[in-house]
Amino acid sequence: MPSPSALPTPAELNRTLPFAAGARPWRLVRYACVDWLGILLCWAAIRFVPNPFVYVAAVLLIAGRLQAFGVILHDACHIPARRMTLPLALVEALAGWTIGSSIAAMRYHHLRHHRAVGAAEDPYLHRLAARGGWVQRAMMLRGALLPVWWPLRALMAPLALAWPAFRPWYARGFMQDRSRQDLRRHPEVIACARADLPHCAGYLLAIAAVVHWNLPFFTYYGLPWIVGGIMNANRVLLEHDHVEIDERSPESIWRMTRTMTFGWIGKLVLYPRNIGYHQVHHAYPALALEHLPAVHRHLTDGIACAPLRPDPANPAH
Repeated sequence: MPSPSALPTPAELNRTLPFAAGARPWRLVRYACVDWLGILLCWAAIRFVPNPFVYVAAVLLIAGRLQAFGVILHDACHIPARRMTLPLALVEALAGWTIGSSIAAMRYHHLRHHRAVGAAEDPYLHRLAARGGWVQRAMMLRGALLPVWWPLRALMAPLALAWPAFRPWYARGFMQDRSRQDLRRHPEVIACARADLPHCAGYLLAIAAVVHWNLPFFTYYGLPWIVGGIMNANRVLLEHDHVEIDERSPESIWRMTRTMTFGWIGKLVLYPRNIGYHQVHHAYPALALEHLPAVHRHLTDGIACAPLRPDPANPAH
């Protein structure tokens, strides 16, 4: 795949592609509702078409929609607004709570990833994954634990608020903080725990409902969630080179990230909501998910690449 010799700045990109803007909260709500409709249709197929092939297909499609929720929440965490508006609250409930996450928690680890990509503090840097082979495949299976681990963060939020000594473990264990800061009084850790309180209450009510009415949670939601967790872990491992880098220019980060689409199966299951266009996302983190394919084509068609900007420290280049 061709790589741009120099990436245009966000302002240059906006002049060339004026439509390429950031995420809109109400549009994210619409995406989440569409994905929920897909899940409901899959549940109806499982209920009314008792066939093992139908069930396997439904599990894969639901797993893809659960991954899509993560992509929607991911776009929400890049919206600069810090106030919880109505559409963002709906996004968090529809696309965040349903996969054990929140906008605050996603923002905590994901924005740190962007700031420290390829550095020791990068939450998504896994040095063992650089070995590839069976080591990487074993790490992929860790995603099966996400349906337990992510909701556990919300359930532990009251403890994190009440017991400051627990907050470093809460931040490092659940939100992948790799800094060496004293996190006992860290305002962002406290804010994440507070944001998790309604999430915690919602989970307790959901658990009570499943137990009281003996709902078939594992068949309809638990197994697809496990499959989606494995897919998510695999994607995170594949979309980066898991090595530390010294040069942190946009072009260097482009070279250490991957674009993965895989056609219709990617759109439905493996890389929904354009999450496979990871190089473009790292180049322009605030760019809305619906614009990633067009910007990727613009940057890699061999025509629209910006000319190499001169380096003031080296006039020869």
